[in-house]
Formats: sequence, structure tokens, C-alpha cells
Amino acid sequence: MLPEDLQNFLAAAQEHDPIVVVPRSSDSPEARPSPNPSAETEVMTLWNKNLLTSLKRKHIVVPGRDYYMVDLSLPTLELSPSRLLAWAGRPALLQGRIYGFFDKPTTEYEQWYKALSSWIRRHFVKNPLIRLSGYVGPAALKWFETGGILLPTFVPPENPEWRKFAEDQHKT
Repeated sequence: MLPEDLQNFLAAAQEHDPIVVVPRSSDSPEARPSPNPSAETEVMTLWNKNLLTSLKRKHIVVPGRDYYMVDLSLPTLELSPSRLLAWAGRPALLQGRIYGFFDKPTTEYEQWYKALSSWIRRHFVKNPLIRLSGYVGPAALKWFETGGILLPTFVPPENPEWRKFAEDQHKT
């Protein structure tokens, strides 16, 4: 998703449910809404107030750093945004994803996730690259069609295999 695709997705999601988008991690236990989710580069939490009336992050202590993170056992969804970057001297887009943790699912939580997944399948297209799964938003697809490179969820090494993967994306 490019920012425009993310805006459209979140607008559709918020039409159906009272969803608040918050950064997953912070230096505060309070879950404050992201002022501009389509500009976020870090993982976000989708909080559906119909499923969870309040949301606080739990305190995480690791050597040299304390922070607060949304508890993964809560009925929230995580949204890793796609990220534009330069790769091998070309514009590239890292694949984002939306996912939930279904170790203790409820019917309502599953229905919410399925509704969002269904919206993506109806409004986006299957990734045109066989080697990558998922869906591509309309703005991201146009960007790709003008020469942008689609990458997986991680920055791959600039080795011959990945360079060939990038070069082959626009061969006809």
C-alpha cells in the first residue's frame, strides 16, 4: 500500500467499526491515536472499540531500554505499513501486512479480521509477482507499473539473485 491506499483502507475500516489507529510501541502506557497513520513507518495497532473498550500498553523492560507495547493477546490487529525506499539505486516498496493473533479468538474478532481481509481482496489486486504473496493497492499498482520495484517484507541483500528478481519485474 502506498499512503493513498492505506488512507482508503482505514477510511473503509472506520466506516464499519469504531477503529482507532495507535502506534504499537511507545514510551507511554497510554494508547494515543496516531495523528497521521498513512505517514507512519512503524508497526501500528488497529483497535476496535467494539471489541475492547480501553487499551493500555504493557511495560516492557529489556537491558538498556524500557518501553510500552500493546499486549499481543488482546483482540487487536497489527498493521505493518509498506515502506518506500531506494534499493539497488531504484525506487522500491517493502510489502506491508495486516495480521492478528488468534491464540484466543472470539467470533467477533475473527469476523472483524475477515471483513477487513475481504475488503482488501475486493479493492486491491493479487500481487502481480508470483514470488510475493498478498495484494497490492491501486496507487501502489500504478506506481509499480511505472517502474517501481516490489520487495518482500524485509530489505533483501543486493546480491545477484535479488537483483535478477528486481530486473525481471518489468520484463515483458
